[in-house]
Amino acid sequence: MYFPYLRGKQFELLAIRELSPILDAGKIIPIIEPVKSNIASLKTALEVLQRNQVRCQVVINPAVGDFRTNYTSLDQFIGSMVAGGNSFVIPSFIISNDRDFEEAKKIIERQNYGSSGFSFIHLNKLNNVDGLAAYSSASNCLYHSIQTAHLFAMRRKLGSNVCMLNDYFNKLPRNTEYIGIPFEVFSSDYNYYQQESCIAFADYLTIGKDYSEGGGAAYAIAIHLTFKDSGSEDIQIAHFVSDNNDGPEDPARKFFEALDKLVKFTDRNGIDSLAVRKFKELHHSQAYQGLGIVKKLSIMNHIELIQSLI
Repeated sequence: MYFPYLRGKQFELLAIRELSPILDAGKIIPIIEPVKSNIASLKTALEVLQRNQVRCQVVINPAVGDFRTNYTSLDQFIGSMVAGGNSFVIPSFIISNDRDFEEAKKIIERQNYGSSGFSFIHLNKLNNVDGLAAYSSASNCLYHSIQTAHLFAMRRKLGSNVCMLNDYFNKLPRNTEYIGIPFEVFSSDYNYYQQESCIAFADYLTIGKDYSEGGGAAYAIAIHLTFKDSGSEDIQIAHFVSDNNDGPEDPARKFFEALDKLVKFTDRNGIDSLAVRKFKELHHSQAYQGLGIVKKLSIMNHIELIQSLI
């Protein structure tokens, strides 16, 4: 299985909504870490996933964004969805330290998630791994997603429901720096995760785990597209960068410069996905809809690619 890790920003939620009709629920279980206090878009996304019978792990205690210091309203929202019969929402908890574990247990017991099911996302190794293992085995802990750096230290004590989580996106300070590396290896976890005794793997897609609220106008526009390397087991990532990058002016022109390279590359290599077809529609119509669409389609392509490989 594959757990794509999304933050609850507008275009990330739109990506999973638009993909949901073609998602294989036996292969794909997204993780969403909500970051915006206005949860209307999150609610819509979860309703769409429910209609398409796709389960989703929703983080109750986000580590970044608007809920980082107070997630009471998010806790109540997820609790009401589960209590209201939405069995496709899996309450999930980021566990970075022993205090997080203790707080999660309080919510699990109060909301009765020990029966309905929940999941943990481990960003660090706990001191009390034995206590974590005992609690998980005594309750309905569905998944443990563990950062790869701590995987070997924790997985042997946590049973068979372990997912390996890693960040494979090479995030560079400026988009112009991708000009020198048009292609690079992304990952091959899809081919090896089961050999590592994991039931799933997860990544931060073509965005990366670092979180930011947004930046200023970019001098260069880069479109990131993953694809299967026909000569190996690797998933590669291509970086298509605009040409005129001396200033932040005319982002539409920059977008179409990068998009033209993507269309030529996918045509030449026979690469197809729902997202690639949408990129080509934009190229044909010369309709610039803002840079959020780039992120959305890049995410959609990556999830569809992984689904086709597992």
